[in-house]
This record gives sequence, C-alpha cells and structure tokens, in this order.
Amino acid sequence: MAVKLERESLIDVAMGYESADTVIINGQIVNVHTGGIQTDGIAIKDSRIAALGDIEYTVGPKTKVIDAGGQFLVPGLVDPHTHQWHTYTNSTVFAACRLLHGTTAFADGFYGHAIVNGIKAVRFFLDEVLLTPVKPIFLVPTLCYSQNRCLGFPPSPNVPTIEDLFEALNWPETKGLEEVGYDLILQRERRDRGLLRLLEECLRQGKVPTGHGAWMHDERGLNGWIASGPLNNHEVVLLEEAIRQTQLGLQIVVREGSACNDARQLLPMVTQRGHASRTCVLCTDVLTPDALIGGNLADSVRTAIKNGLDPIKAIQMTTIQPAEFFRVNHDMGIIAPGRYADILLVEHLVDFQISKVIANGEVWVEDGKLTRQLKQPEYPKWLYGTMNISRVLKAEDFRVPAPAGAGPTVNARVITTRDGTMEALEAHETLPVVNGEIQADPSQGINKIAMIDRIFGTGEIGVAFIKGFNIREGCIGMTANVFNENIVLVGASDEDMAVAANETVKMDGGFTAVRQGKLVATLPTPLNGLVADLPFDEMVKAQDNLMKAWREMGCTLIAPQTNLEFVTMCTMPLLKISTKGLVLLDGDRYELLSIVV
Repeated sequence: MAVKLERESLIDVAMGYESADTVIINGQIVNVHTGGIQTDGIAIKDSRIAALGDIEYTVGPKTKVIDAGGQFLVPGLVDPHTHQWHTYTNSTVFAACRLLHGTTAFADGFYGHAIVNGIKAVRFFLDEVLLTPVKPIFLVPTLCYSQNRCLGFPPSPNVPTIEDLFEALNWPETKGLEEVGYDLILQRERRDRGLLRLLEECLRQGKVPTGHGAWMHDERGLNGWIASGPLNNHEVVLLEEAIRQTQLGLQIVVREGSACNDARQLLPMVTQRGHASRTCVLCTDVLTPDALIGGNLADSVRTAIKNGLDPIKAIQMTTIQPAEFFRVNHDMGIIAPGRYADILLVEHLVDFQISKVIANGEVWVEDGKLTRQLKQPEYPKWLYGTMNISRVLKAEDFRVPAPAGAGPTVNARVITTRDGTMEALEAHETLPVVNGEIQADPSQGINKIAMIDRIFGTGEIGVAFIKGFNIREGCIGMTANVFNENIVLVGASDEDMAVAANETVKMDGGFTAVRQGKLVATLPTPLNGLVADLPFDEMVKAQDNLMKAWREMGCTLIAPQTNLEFVTMCTMPLLKISTKGLVLLDGDRYELLSIVV
C-alpha cells in the first residue's frame, strides 16, 4: 500500500473513511473569515482540522470528544511582531508562556542573538522553537545588520554579513524580513545596496518585508521608504500618521505590550474615523517576563476591546489578518479544514478569558495551567561566556568629573524615562558638585547611568545621569539592550554600581539588584548574555525576586527592564546613553553631548 500523503488522512476523515482523533462539540466557532459565529463541530486528525459541521460520523471508538459547553472557539492567536530575546527567556520557556495565553504562532527574527553571536545563534533559537507546538513565522533579522551603522558606530564583531542574511532568506521557515528601517536606504551617500538587494530578493521570492519606521514625519522620506519594499510599520504612535501611512498602503501594527501602549491612540482610526479594520493588526513587540507570563497577546486583545474595538475585529487582528499578511493562512489564523488545530476555548468574548488551549490538535493548557511540560534542549557552550571584559571594575570607573572652575552645583543634562514609551527625553537639572565630581541626587529621583562595553573588549564606559527609575539606594543592572547588548547600570552609589557590574560579569550576563555592597537578587541570562537557561518555574521565581528587590529600592516604573533597555543608544529618540557617554539622537543623526549644559 502506498504511503499516505500528509493531507490524505484529512481527506479520509472528512469523507468518513477514517475516524477523527479528536472532535470538539457544542462550541460556537468565531469565523474570522466571515465575521460571524457558527455552531459547527470540529473534527481533528493528527495536528490539523479535517472537517467542520455535523461531525458525528467522524467519531470512532478511539476518538476523544471535547465538549465545549457552549463556549466560543477562537483560532490560536498569531503575534505579528514580537521578540523572544526581549523577554529574557529561552525559546522553550517563551513557547510555554505563549501557549498559556493562547498564542500559537509568532513572527520573530531573534536579532538580539545575532548581534552577540551571529547567524548561528539565530538558527539555534529558531530550532528550539520548532521543538514546541508553537509556530515561528521566521523573519530574517535586518536590525542586527543595520544596528547603529547610520550613527557612525561599527557593527558588532559577530554580526551577520549581508551574505548570511541572503542565506537565511532561503531557510525553509523564512517568511520575510524583520524590521527594515530607513537608515541605510534613503540618503544616497550612505545607502546600503546590499540591503536593497536583500529587499528586492525577498519581494521576488514572494516573501514579506516588515518595516521599522520610527519618527517618519517627512512625506518624501516616507514615500521613499515604502517604495523600497516594507509592507507594515509598528513604530507609529500618532493617529494622523497612522491614517496617512495606511493611505500609502502600509498595514499598521498596533503595539500593546511592555514598551509601548498604542491601542488607545491608534484604534480610533477604526472605531471613530471609519478606516477598515483590515488596515491594522495587534502585536506585543517587547514583553517583560512579567507580561509574557501574565497575559501577552491575549492582554492586547482585551485592551483593544476595552478601547471600543468590536471583539470579533480584535480577534481578526490577532488571527486571520496577520496570517494573511505573512501568507501563512493556509496553515493558521482560522478554524477551517486543512489548517492546524490551534483552537482556544473562551467563555465570553468581551473579557476574553481562555479556559483551554489546543495546539496541533492536543490540549496544552487547561484552566490557566500547562497540562504537560516542554523539554529544553542542551545549550551549547558557545552560547555562554560572552562577557568580553578583562578587568575588575571599581567605583572610580563611575565618577563624573566636574568642569574646571565649577561651583557647588552644575546645570546638567539628564535622561528622562517614563512608562509606555521607548523615547527618552532630555531634562536639565541642578546637580551637586563634591570634591570636583558631579553627584547623583537620589532624593530628587536622579541616579547615575552607565553603559559598559562587553562586546568589543574595549573597556569603554560611558557615565551620565537619569531620572525616572528613582533608585533610592543601591544599583540595578542588565546586559540586554536594543542594538547594543552591553552592560547597563542605574545606581545611587558608585560602589554599588561597581559591585553590580562585576557580579554581572561573573554570572555571564543577566539582571542584578545590589544594596550596600551586597547582591540581593539576580536573574541570570547566560545564553548570549540575553536569555536565561532556566526552566519555566525557576524563571518565574527569579523574575519575581528581582522585581521585588527593584521595587524595594524605589523603582516604580511599570516595566523597568524595558525602560532600561531603551534608554540606550539606538535609532529611537532622543537623549540616550552609550559607551562614549550621552548621545543626542534625531532621526538618523547623532551628536555626543557633554553632561554640563
């Protein structure tokens, strides 16, 4: 007898020749194709849906029957823009957390890993996801290639070459390009023709370039960037800009995660201004471990509904619309024959509380708990040992000399950060001078901030001042930050900053809380210095302990880990810290600034 083709069993179940493995009865299917509700049963064979309708004929003696009890049946959620490495979890824990809250597919390029350890690190963490029921929509990471080149900073030593990116474009899992910016495209004098060739080849293959268009205020630049190939933008924060960009053909990816909360500002284009809901999708973008564990994309759906969006439209924006955008709707995004049996049981659409998660035809989550554990792979040695720092750091490394002739105070530039945005603005504050050194003023919420090179091995340290973390005593630190992946510290004392830096190096990267010279909490992230090798339960415990310590030190930011990432030098405005000190960023222009105004 001939070996069956992959979909032949689906046909045979639908035709009644074979029994289904599982059926779901008494459910209300949310049909994201029609926008309606239907009361069909669902027959599942292996990992896919074989039939909808009156499926009693597919039930055999070994068929498992799931009675939905009148609950709504929703397609597994598809996150169109997110980053595993920003959650500081390995791909196995990341997938488990995604399953917990109903996300069964996500788009990612793992670009942070590429900055530290090249394209082989991207391949490793992609392969780790492929061992789970969660489906990666892999996008070639262009951000690791562009990094901070447009600002005149060299790329990391291990960063993928353009040839590496062309190779990744041909991987079987690849659906497009991740976050194509305008930095190396618009201006003729620094246009990167290799990146343009990659864009053109992506389009030629029928794959999807996604965009990174922050602060696109100039109409000429916007048109030029769109003409180069990107088909969406997740960096829009203003309603009128979102409307204009949809008029120019872009899909707007509305962020509702830890770094940005844009639903309230942008969804009125659909709820009040009459724009078609197909012009938008919802994403999480950057998630802290707390948000990943606590709700992730399901929270985005709930927030959209609270902001006036019809529940079915919110579900469409997180299922069929991203699936169609990435041209994978033959596999996911809808409950229909032939698609993966990724199905959520939801009691009420408005509050969107998920009672059961089915992925690949099997129940993975019931009543908010995983029904089984995902097994982590063995992590190779080359993912460890990425702290390229050869000496012990001392308190003197974090001193800030005052200008010659300075009085008892100086007028200083201070980075300011706040909840809900990746922007870091400039403030001018009066800071004390003691023994010829400019001091932080924790009583006024002003701390020191430092970035320490751990990629190039230069030993370079930039020190400045920051407001927003409100660290009363001690120091907090981490080794994951957008485009840099260096050690970043915020502290109330130079001594504690030195302790935090040295402890971070000892544990191969991660998060620290230091008080009075003692390490009080850590979340080690030794894999590329970005993500933990811990299993799920240990990761949750370490994150809880870390956040408790940071809160006790005075930090009140909702997502302080994300704030600490985005006060570092990248192409998002305005005043940032680098290993060279303060940097003013305005579009694709940068300027090193003195601390004293």
